[in-house]
Amino acid sequence: MRKEEVFRDTKNWYLKASNYASSELINFVTQHAWKRILDVGCATGEYCKKLNALGFESIGVDINPQYVAKAKTNGVEAYCMDAKSIKFPDNSFDTVILFEVLEHVDNPHDVLIEAKRVARRNILITVPDCTAVSELRNFGLTYEHMLDRDHVNFFTLKDLENSLSRHFKSFKIQQRQRIILGAVGLPWWLQKPILLLRKSKLVKADIYFRLYAVVDVSKKNGEMTNL
Repeated sequence: MRKEEVFRDTKNWYLKASNYASSELINFVTQHAWKRILDVGCATGEYCKKLNALGFESIGVDINPQYVAKAKTNGVEAYCMDAKSIKFPDNSFDTVILFEVLEHVDNPHDVLIEAKRVARRNILITVPDCTAVSELRNFGLTYEHMLDRDHVNFFTLKDLENSLSRHFKSFKIQQRQRIILGAVGLPWWLQKPILLLRKSKLVKADIYFRLYAVVDVSKKNGEMTNL
């Protein structure tokens, strides 16, 4: 087995990836987003393309020029921009999505400030859920998000609550995609022993794959949306 098969570098991974858009995340957008969307960290634009096909107006930005070039060849309106310096006016978009972005950046707060500035109604965020990683570590186990070489932040539920509360008054966070139930995350051959450990009460906490957050920014414009 090669090193690249164990440790993933997402700075280049999406150039060869296809059909990577998660149905869970697409459903999350359709439930909460408004018409005009900015996908920050859009990679090669697969989410924008799928959302546009569903009737949204999605534009993407990414710091990787190769990703942006490929997104354009996929028919997506995309721009090379740093998430900490988005070159759009205030309130340019109804919804900003930050899917699997905050764990990659040196200062997530700068990204949140920019997202707040350009969003008119809400911000949708997902990050890997590290809340119960210690439960896996006790048995010498991990899961795929811990093997991404360019992850620099590891959010527990409390960590994300603290980060969002610094900038926003109204938000809701959920833990989703329970790993031990076999929906996503660990392969089946790891899910079964963890489920047995859970039943034996050696694993004490539920283990989730992602944190999902809906942040209401409409109050800054005198509006209010439902979370």
